[in-house]
This record gives sequence, structure tokens and C-alpha cells, in this order.
Amino acid sequence: NWEEFKNAVKTFTAVSQNINYADVDGNIGLYCSAGVPIRKKGDGLSIVPGWTDEYDWEGIVPFEELPHSYNPASGYVSSANGKTAPNNYPYHISHWYALHYRIDRIRQMLEEKEKLSVQDFQNIQGDFKSKLAQDFLPVIIKELNKIDTMTDLEKASFNLLQQWDGAMDKKSAAAAIFESLYVDFVKNMVMDEIGEELYSEYSKTAYLHRYMVKNVIENNELKWCDNISTPHTKENLTDIVYQSFKDSVAGLSKTLGSNADKWRWGSIHRLKLAHPLGSVKMIDKIFGFNYEPKEVSGSFHTVCPYSYKLSNPFVVNHGASHRHIFLPGDWDESLSVIPTGNCGIPSSDHYCDQTELYVNNEYHPDYFSMDKVVKAAEYELKMTSK
Repeated sequence: NWEEFKNAVKTFTAVSQNINYADVDGNIGLYCSAGVPIRKKGDGLSIVPGWTDEYDWEGIVPFEELPHSYNPASGYVSSANGKTAPNNYPYHISHWYALHYRIDRIRQMLEEKEKLSVQDFQNIQGDFKSKLAQDFLPVIIKELNKIDTMTDLEKASFNLLQQWDGAMDKKSAAAAIFESLYVDFVKNMVMDEIGEELYSEYSKTAYLHRYMVKNVIENNELKWCDNISTPHTKENLTDIVYQSFKDSVAGLSKTLGSNADKWRWGSIHRLKLAHPLGSVKMIDKIFGFNYEPKEVSGSFHTVCPYSYKLSNPFVVNHGASHRHIFLPGDWDESLSVIPTGNCGIPSSDHYCDQTELYVNNEYHPDYFSMDKVVKAAEYELKMTSK
């Protein structure tokens, strides 16, 4: 029950987690289990004097005062690495939360029906519709509509963007254009101010560029638009958007050819499950350490995330470590999948044998009752004393 659940997670403080709760009686809840410091002063973001107690911690926030909810009026609980504390929460937790795009899309889908099926939750976990694209695309289209000097290839690419529904489908040309434009937009906004060396470090971060683009979209934060390397010209948002669009079209043309209709997001956005020993080509060829790269949909801003670093676009380096759908009313109907397999030995039949399921948003049964576990088992491990 809820009280037993709270007792179980109250000492979980080493790494903060939003832990969801559901029971067979239909109760639901969410608890932010974390060791949140109570600070005398400051927010922990800057270097501060360490030779005084001015910035010391005074303890950690009591478990009962951590952000949580139980049977909320919305009828659901949800989390996607975002902020679960209200704006008037008395303790500072962080400045850096995952932005709202994924959680907004999750809640939109949760609210589309009064009652959701297992298939609905599979669709949610495998969703590629982008709220970032929904917000940023109108800005892009508005600025590009001011340009009357586009090449034929740029016009064709712009037409694809105008018709796009915002789904980061691996077969989509518009998704490839949008994501490439995003990368070039960030680079063109900040490179002139911070230089190549610092940009190299900046592009390895996850949240800095996302907040910057958000501020442009939502707060009209445009002071980065001017290119300081052109002192006699003051660039505006239109200039930056068009330059980024030109750069992205030129890059895609070089990589994927000069016919925009044949471009595919999946052609440049791939998941490669690479074993450390597989970096040696001869060893990989003999033992098959690395799994064949797979074209994937999605991005860092979709519910089904296949993220990458700006420093190495668009090589997937992060995503869901597992997907589960649990049914408290009948645990044996639960489903799960992981990106690889249950065995880390390349010669095993179960080395990466779930990867096809994973990239196709499919699942396998996840049995709980002993009789079904035994019936489905392929192997039995016996551990005996000497």
C-alpha cells in the first residue's frame, strides 16, 4: 500500500528519482525520492568560498516535504525527467530540468481517452510526435517566408517543412531538415560569441542549447542573433534562421543527394550498439561484438527518445534503457523490452536478441507468477555449495 511504498523509498537519496506508484485497489501516486540539500545560501551552481560556513548545508529536506502526489484530481501521474515541484516550493532543487516537450506530449496522449489500453501505452512509449517542432516550426516558417532568394533545392526543402506534421519519423525528409536546421541554428547563434574551442565543449552538454532555443521561441530572446564577426552588419532572427536553413540544406545535399524528396531522417540518425572490444575491427569481425546500426525515428525531444550530442550529430548515444507496461490487476499480462538482450556474451542467442523488438516498439511478456515463469524458462541456473 501507499504507506509501505513510502517507507520503502524514503531512504532512496543517493540519486534523485521520480518513482511512480500504483496498487491493485486503483490508487496511484508519485514521489520524488532524493537527498535535496537545505542550503544556508546560494543554489550550488557557482564556486563559493569554502573557508567559511556561509554556504554550508543545514541538512536535507525531510522526506515528507519532498515533492509528491497521491490520487491527483487529473487521474494520472506522469514524469519525464522534468520538474515535479510547484513554483512556490520552498527548497531549491535545481535549475536544470528536462524541458516540457516530452511530458506535454505524454499528458496530451493520456488525456485523449477516459480509459487507456495496453496498446495505448505502447503507442505512448513509442511516440515520435515532437512538441519542440510544434513550437519551433512556426517560427522557422514565418522567418523563411520573408526570403525571396532561395535556390530550387531550398524551395523544395521549405515546402517539405511547411507540409510536415512534426513527427520525427525515420522515413521523413522534413524531420531530417528540421533536426539539421536545429543543430546549425544553435551553432550559428553562439559560435561567433564563444569561439570554436568553447563551442566544442558547449556542444557536448545536453541542456544548455535546449534552454537557449527555448528562450528564443518562448521569450523572443534575440540578443545572440547578431554575428559579432560582421561588425558593419547587425543580423536578426530572419538572418540566423535562413543561414541555418541554407547550411542544413547544403549539408543534407552533400550527404544524401540533391533530391530533397528522397532524404530520410533515418539515413543519418542511427542507433549503433557498440561493444568496447568491437572498436577493433578484426576482433569485431570474428566475434560479432557490435550490433548492426539501425535507422531509428525520434530525437531528444520526443516521448520515445533517441538522443545525440550536438558535438556528434546524429549518432544516437542515449535513450530508454528499458520499457515496461505493468498491469497491477493481472501482473502476468505485463510487458517489457530492453535495447540489447539478457546475455552479454556475443556468441549467445540472447545477445542483442531484443534489439529488433526495441527499435520496432514491440514487447515480450514479463511474467510474475512462478508457474508461468517456469513454463516460459529456457534455462535453469542451479547454484550448489562445494
